[in-house]
Amino acid sequence: MNSKNKGSGFEREMSRLLSLWWTDGKRDDAIWRSASSGALTTVGRGRYLAHTGDFAATDAEAAPLFDKVIIEAKRGYNRYSVQDLLDVPVDSLRKNPVWEMFDKLATACQAQHKIGLLLWKRDRRNLLAFCIDDGHLLGFYKTERLGFLSPGANWTSGMIWEQFASTVSAAQIKSLLVTPVASSSSTPSMSS
Repeated sequence: MNSKNKGSGFEREMSRLLSLWWTDGKRDDAIWRSASSGALTTVGRGRYLAHTGDFAATDAEAAPLFDKVIIEAKRGYNRYSVQDLLDVPVDSLRKNPVWEMFDKLATACQAQHKIGLLLWKRDRRNLLAFCIDDGHLLGFYKTERLGFLSPGANWTSGMIWEQFASTVSAAQIKSLLVTPVASSSSTPSMSS
């Protein structure tokens, strides 16, 4: 199986996992791979496509999640670990695929004023969930997590998916997402 098919299969698996989590086990199809998965989101000079990330809502119930959260899924990178974010020579950062995947997500989150969720699974290892955030979601985390500053000085928390799913409920995130925003001026332009 080539790496593209492997990634597509993993994204389908994560779509079901995210759907079950978001709908409290009721549906496995509320979230699915986005049509633009793996594609660039910038369409020119700071303008973005309406969607960013590897996943999109296929149901109105999941749509609010993607108004505030960018979700990426990565499979593999077996030679690397989270340690490669914390202890890597500065001149090697741009050659480090782990740093690059966090940096890409952190950059998109900053530009679009969104929270990032990165699901990463190395072969024969646990699925990990990393939240790239400026502090909105971190109040829902319990102690058993890894916390560090990632690219762009964003706070990143990471834990095994099972811990994340049992600690951060979809209901908690839903309540966070309906909190009124002070200004709509933070919404990036989606015009072409």
